[in-house]
Amino acid sequence: MLYLILQWYILVPALLALLYWHGTKNFSHWRKHGVKHIPPVFFFGNIRKRVLFQQSFHEIQKELYFAFPGEKIAGIYEGRRPTLMVRDPELIRLIMVRDFDHFVDRPFLRFPQRPSIANMLISLQGAHWKSVRATLTPTFTSGKIKAMSLLVTDVGKQMVSYLEKTIDKPDGCDMEMKDFFGRFTMDVIASCAFGVQCDSLTTPDAEFAAFAGKFNDVPIYERIMIFSILLFAPNLARFFPLSFLNRDVAKFLESVVRDTKAQRIKNGIRRNDFLQLMIDTADADKADGKKTVLTEDIVIAQSILFLLAGFETSSTVLAFTAYELALNPDIQSKLREEIFKVLEKHQGKCTYEAVQEMEYLDMVIHESMRKHPPVARMDRQCTAAYTVPDTNLKLEPGTSVTIPVMGLHYDPEYYPDPDKFDPLRFSSEEKARRSPYVYLPFGAGPRNCIGARFALTSTKMAMAYLLQDFKVEPCGKTEVPYTYSKFSMMLKAHKGVWLNLKRLVEVSSPS
Repeated sequence: MLYLILQWYILVPALLALLYWHGTKNFSHWRKHGVKHIPPVFFFGNIRKRVLFQQSFHEIQKELYFAFPGEKIAGIYEGRRPTLMVRDPELIRLIMVRDFDHFVDRPFLRFPQRPSIANMLISLQGAHWKSVRATLTPTFTSGKIKAMSLLVTDVGKQMVSYLEKTIDKPDGCDMEMKDFFGRFTMDVIASCAFGVQCDSLTTPDAEFAAFAGKFNDVPIYERIMIFSILLFAPNLARFFPLSFLNRDVAKFLESVVRDTKAQRIKNGIRRNDFLQLMIDTADADKADGKKTVLTEDIVIAQSILFLLAGFETSSTVLAFTAYELALNPDIQSKLREEIFKVLEKHQGKCTYEAVQEMEYLDMVIHESMRKHPPVARMDRQCTAAYTVPDTNLKLEPGTSVTIPVMGLHYDPEYYPDPDKFDPLRFSSEEKARRSPYVYLPFGAGPRNCIGARFALTSTKMAMAYLLQDFKVEPCGKTEVPYTYSKFSMMLKAHKGVWLNLKRLVEVSSPS
């Protein structure tokens, strides 16, 4: 018995010492390389407040950026993983564009995944990513986006019809804008990526909306395991069948794509949407005797990615744009004047060509994305040995590199008075005065967001449809300033984005 007790007295401290060694062995990395850094804390590295949900993801990225004033690069620790933060616009250009062949991949936890998740463009690596990206790029040309914009127009008209029925009082109606624009975005994605009519604006419990809206519903224990592996043992990810995406939702979306594709082939149905473009590309490859890159698994994965990448980001941009317009009525009025003026030239039709002519709308949307970027940072992984220019720092393959989008967007060196909402920052004259690499809502270089132009087009069309018939104002539930949610990786207002919507032509009070 005494022998067993002695064994435990030896074993437990030894295991704790081993755990501590494993958790801290990388903590001298940036000191050895002469890179300025914040001293890390066991297990947490430099992100303790984020891990303990004391600070939002966006706030901590901003805080880390401003911890190194004047530095071109800085070292941070995310858990036990050393990550290089690149703060200098020219270095950002080199990493994301000129020297992209040294930073082809994104750091990604390699959990065993369903093909519909593993084959998403965002998670593909190396040559496989390159071939799929090259094949998909032609589906996002101006001509293809113009054709798909007709589907967005249909949803925009449905949105206006829904609001006309909902806002039946002179004092308008209070709405949570993230939810409202989430339903608009869901309908756009359902139509453009899955070829189905969702109608979530009028029927929130419609099957597609009910399922697809739960894609982030992952059990809390699974989230904790994912976060722990990310921080402490990322190399073990391949042994754990964990997922960032709800599995039932993945199965449902897979079946939707397969069924839609089968129906189109059987009945000779064609549609100007993303799914049809991928089907046509695969068919063209087969007709030329080539082995197509766009297998059924790849097609399904990109349709699901369209939902994952587009739903949260687009609805967030729209919600915060409406928020800023409500708080800045002079900007809202100026924008509405432009919308009326342009639509008059286009017979009142909110077309692809019309929104391309709305220069002030473009400025408003971009300033909204500067101040409220849905994604707080961009990540790359070193894939070939690289010496950072003008330094002695050599990055080895596997090194994580982060581009601090949130920090850059709030740096007064590039954006004076950064908390002020000022669309004129994005006039042609102002943009010419600063580096394009201090504004990165969609990333940059070959691995930028492939759907950026479509996202901008649909966002502009939504705002044009809204403002030509309605005005947005603060209401009793509007939080000024809003607080960030501490539980979301994406930008999210803790108490929602509540605004009052009124018709421009006032509704008569019931007699």
